[in-house]
Amino acid sequence: MKHDRRATLKWLVGSGAALFLGGCGKGPEPGEPSRRRYQVYLTTDDGPLRGSENVDRVIRETGVPMTAFVVGRHAQSSAYRARLDAYRKNPHIRLANHSYTHADGRYADYYRHPQHVLEDFEMNARILGLSGKVGRLPGRDSWRLGGRRYDADRSARAAADLLAQHGYRLYGWDLEWTHTHSGAPIGTAEVLGRKIRHQLEKGHCYTPGHLVLLMHDQMFRGRGAMEELRRLIQSLQNDPAIELQDLENYPVFGPIRLPASSKGTKLIKGPTTGVSETTPVDPLKFAH
Repeated sequence: MKHDRRATLKWLVGSGAALFLGGCGKGPEPGEPSRRRYQVYLTTDDGPLRGSENVDRVIRETGVPMTAFVVGRHAQSSAYRARLDAYRKNPHIRLANHSYTHADGRYADYYRHPQHVLEDFEMNARILGLSGKVGRLPGRDSWRLGGRRYDADRSARAAADLLAQHGYRLYGWDLEWTHTHSGAPIGTAEVLGRKIRHQLEKGHCYTPGHLVLLMHDQMFRGRGAMEELRRLIQSLQNDPAIELQDLENYPVFGPIRLPASSKGTKLIKGPTTGVSETTPVDPLKFAH
């Protein structure tokens, strides 16, 4: 019940413009509606890390689009730099900004200093050579798209507003494939596939009909987890109502317009089982 309430609130915050325009995103060709009813956007966070090489392999072999939100500090070792280079060379993967430090795992303090958050994102863009201003906040589910805004945790609101004022499009997520403290995925691809379809049918997405799935690179270090990712992708490809889309095609309506002042969105907590970005784990623990 708590999860449904939070999803409903998020839908109400994000769906106004989408409902006005019919909730249709772009299809395979610019400006053309998709032939399929639902759009799913695969995203991963925290790479490059152990596991990124398996994500890269599955995405190359299946040929589906994915966006990797990357952390600059993780790319400073030669081993992880090679994983990042593989992502760059993969024609199906887009790189996006997940900050340079990932808040050093100290999220509450990090978001008390919005200017530092902006500088952290700008440094990540410079060091990694990221083009465009597409980002995701570390440890926080916040959206800033086309004048629409949502913050699952009000502590990140000022930082998200500042990034938006500097031209960033911020993507949160509609559903997370959670993992254990050791990094293993919780639940099978079959179970997650049913959750994706159910959430799309209920309309519990920031934009109705468009679901952004959050995963983490470190989940896929083992062969078994890598094969679960492959099974998930194949099941979504075989669903006649679902199209796996490039996040670049996610519907964004109008320029970003922020009010002069605002009050925080009421936080309704979701399920507490497993590990999620709302109870984040420092990705550096998976870096060795």
